[in-house]
Amino acid sequence: MTSDHSSRSRQYQDALYEALAGDANAVSDAEPLVILNGLIERCRPLALEDTMAMQAVDALSLIARRPNLEAALSDVAIRFESPQRFREALHFLRCLERDAGTALALLDARFYLEMAVTPASTDADLAVDQAALLDGNTFATLWREPERRQWLLDTIEIWKQAYVALYLSRHAAYNAEVAEIAQQIDAMQTQAAAVERLNTLERLGPPQAQAALGQYHEIERLFACPAVEDLVATLQNAPICPYCEYHLGDEAPSADARRVEQAIERGLASQQSRLAQRVVNRLLARPGRAGSDRLDRFIEVVQASDLTGLASVLDDGLIAFLQDLLETPEPTVTLLDRLSYAYPEITAANLDNALAEFRQLLQDELDHNNGLLHLRHEDAGP
Repeated sequence: MTSDHSSRSRQYQDALYEALAGDANAVSDAEPLVILNGLIERCRPLALEDTMAMQAVDALSLIARRPNLEAALSDVAIRFESPQRFREALHFLRCLERDAGTALALLDARFYLEMAVTPASTDADLAVDQAALLDGNTFATLWREPERRQWLLDTIEIWKQAYVALYLSRHAAYNAEVAEIAQQIDAMQTQAAAVERLNTLERLGPPQAQAALGQYHEIERLFACPAVEDLVATLQNAPICPYCEYHLGDEAPSADARRVEQAIERGLASQQSRLAQRVVNRLLARPGRAGSDRLDRFIEVVQASDLTGLASVLDDGLIAFLQDLLETPEPTVTLLDRLSYAYPEITAANLDNALAEFRQLLQDELDHNNGLLHLRHEDAGP
């Protein structure tokens, strides 16, 4: 056995002897488990109506039934994280036997203290007071100084009321932010769905804003807490709202929602640019396109970089059509074809603009072909 293990085992043993001695001077090595068993049997009926009390009794009962002290102490080290926790459990039984009402009230009060989350960043004084109460308002103190029982309970109650007031204020502020985020997320629904639909078009390019879409669906599950009128009464018994499980210090994901919105908008803009480059010209060149109001609207919003319009016009039918279009080999588009998309009719009034457009098309081709452009295919005749 290592020296650290031996020292820790000794601390648990000291806690056992100290708590069981009570008013006696000492407990002999042969007596602790016998005394503990007797104490448990006397306390069990007093704890039957309280779940936490029964859990404490049952945990100590398992230890008391071990065949010898060494085995019991090994079990104690597994079930109790520290000698102080073990000492408190034992003193709880002593207090329960002497004054069950006060012991159970302090058990509930300490459980409330332990469950309450009070970050120093939220309220430093509240956090300091909580730590002091947990350290001082113990069952060991109640056992040694039973005349202070009301003071122990009252000081925790005073702290609880301060905690409840702060919790109600922060809970309301948090959920007001959540409500705003929910509205923001709802407003993003059409654009998010548009990006997801366009991401299914593999031939359009790699999917966009995937991480943002995943986070969007996480935030989408947020909702403002319905607990308002009954929360005051609820917090008298439990330090956490049972509906939204808000803890002091929690922050609504407002910044995350803004980042998600921006990322989804960028993703949709990227897909719109791809549609303009790879789809619109092919649609304009298709024979028999005239008269298709939906395609005309689609072309219009893509050419205008109208992201809101693009999101609203997309549906499963249009996506299926685009999928078929992208999977069909793309026809050769000449420079004159591209000019005709911009200027289907050329008149004396727009001739200069048409020539400027054609010059720009020629310049683009030169830029993409290392400064050399062949206007006639190599296999063409003289």
